Amino acid sequence: MTFHDKSAIQVTNVTLNVKNLTDMVDFYTHILGLTVMSKNENTATLQVGLNGHTMTLFEIQDGRQPSIREAGLFHIALLLPERKDLADFLFHVSQLNIPVGGGDHLVSEALYLNDPEGNGIEVYYDRSENEWLWKDNKVKMDTLQVDINNLLKQRTEIGWKKMPSNAKIGHLHLKTSDLEIAQRFYINQLELTHISNFPQALFMSTKNYHHHIAVNTWQANMPRVKNGKSYGLAHIDIYKPHINTVRMFTIDGLAITVHNHTELVADKT
Repeated sequence: MTFHDKSAIQVTNVTLNVKNLTDMVDFYTHILGLTVMSKNENTATLQVGLNGHTMTLFEIQDGRQPSIREAGLFHIALLLPERKDLADFLFHVSQLNIPVGGGDHLVSEALYLNDPEGNGIEVYYDRSENEWLWKDNKVKMDTLQVDINNLLKQRTEIGWKKMPSNAKIGHLHLKTSDLEIAQRFYINQLELTHISNFPQALFMSTKNYHHHIAVNTWQANMPRVKNGKSYGLAHIDIYKPHINTVRMFTIDGLAITVHNHTELVADKT
């Protein structure tokens, strides 16, 4: 699979504006198992595995709490290399009484939770691409119940210690105010491909992945207001081969930097 190698457009960093840096770093390191790369008074950069993908937490004072109806983050999705890793993570969070949801999406199995400030997180593993179902150049996805008992049978004796070295940001799911305009932006500007159909949602990728970026209108009906001064999603870094660095805003007012820094990209998947 080459879904996140140097030929694939992919998210390499997500920056969140946060209220309490200490609490958020504690959650992302002790619960999710990310590693602190650097930290100062108001900023922390966290490593997602050893593939060059990161999360950045930036503490701002007197920020605004965005409305749930505003465009922004639906969830950041962290991809684990094996099903046993997902089983270990599920047992880990269940032992800590952390509420989680789940979804069997046919192409993947996923767990969902929120960080202390309400940002959505998906932790998932991909089924073999040989098991994916295709029709008319679109991959079939669904949201079914995860067989929790079957999944937990895969957990290891060692259990969850930290994010596996080959973990990465698998995809990013965003809230948009206008699906049609968002589709034109991500396909025309980023050259992503529409890869799957779902009610009020658009899934896009390169390399025939089930999605590197998704957008939906399940909650949002208005653009982001004062993106840099709002809590939650602040900035997205996206790798795209053979492009000079470009900074732009989406039609929803979300800040994006598109770059070709190959050292920030996984060498394998």
